[in-house]
Amino acid sequence: MSIALYGGSFDPIHIGHLITAETALDTYDLEKVIFIPSYITPLKGRELEASDKNRFEMTKLSTKGNLKFEVSDYEISNEGVSYSYNTVKYFSELYKNKKIYFIIGTDRAKDLKKWYNIGELAKLVTFIFVARDEEDLYKVVEGDEFYKSINYKIMKSPIIEISSSLIRKNLKNKKSIKYMITDECRSYIEELSLYGISRNSK
Repeated sequence: MSIALYGGSFDPIHIGHLITAETALDTYDLEKVIFIPSYITPLKGRELEASDKNRFEMTKLSTKGNLKFEVSDYEISNEGVSYSYNTVKYFSELYKNKKIYFIIGTDRAKDLKKWYNIGELAKLVTFIFVARDEEDLYKVVEGDEFYKSINYKIMKSPIIEISSSLIRKNLKNKKSIKYMITDECRSYIEELSLYGISRNSK
């Protein structure tokens, strides 16, 4: 059996993340998907609004209804820069007899050459590139010697034009986020007044 690792800031996690993970489960017959909230993203820094604890809890609440979803605090508890190589190495040792996939979006796939220790990382996983624009991604990888040297799959997932930044923006502007996040996640945000939301928000 196989597992997939799914890293991200999840600030907050939204249904697009959940649909991507569920699509990967079905497409590659995975045993489970492990969500890993990051501490500091190497190419983006620590541009976070919710605390580490809150992002972790929101991710747990949002995934608890699926027995094949799991959440790890590995990167948060280690603090420092969340290098994917270190994370994957840890989980590859933890799941020695499992094939490991690593889920990343189109934008991150295009930056893959810049990742820390990418040569060694690529030996440990098969990447799942989640394509918003499948044709655009094929243009990036086809004919590129780097992508020929790594194992990857291009996964077509339902296009959900939702982002964590859009959710935060809507909350601050008192606009609706209905159906963008789970009810459990929304209740948590309201309870702690995260992202400027109040209990009487839409």
